[in-house]
Amino acid sequence: MRQAQVFIRISLLVLALIALTGCTFGFDPGSANGVGGVQATVTRVIDGDTIDVQIDGNTERIRYIGVNTPERDESCYQSATDANSVLVAGKTVSLVSDAEDTDQYGRLLRYVYVGDLFVNKALVEQGFAEAVSYPPNTAHYDEFVRLEKDASSGGRGCHPTGIFDDGSYTR
Repeated sequence: MRQAQVFIRISLLVLALIALTGCTFGFDPGSANGVGGVQATVTRVIDGDTIDVQIDGNTERIRYIGVNTPERDESCYQSATDANSVLVAGKTVSLVSDAEDTDQYGRLLRYVYVGDLFVNKALVEQGFAEAVSYPPNTAHYDEFVRLEKDASSGGRGCHPTGIFDDGSYTR
């Protein structure tokens, strides 16, 4: 009998802590995909890590957090841009922020999801983006570094071109 009472008290304590912290286990009931964030429609793919979206009738430029892709004058630029297009062009995305809202150019800094697909992560995993740390926006940095190492050793995406071979995972 004593063990049952202890179990019930611990269970009630855990439930109370969950309720008090407002814990949702990563699920936003207002979001169909469970990642939360703001819903937007992609209107233009700029390059491998930048898109334009429509949010409430306004066009906003989005810069993906935690990743970097080749620039227009660099090797693999078009492949990275095409990979991003396949993932997001014309689609509804969920935009999730980190510590900062915008960068120095006024672009919104966001993690981008299409349904349950984490686009920033997919680009690194496929080898079309490298991990980059722009503190304080570093929530997924360690994960992205691990994925970049795997993509590099697997020769995926842009890695065979050497575009990401600067000898460092700190940018």
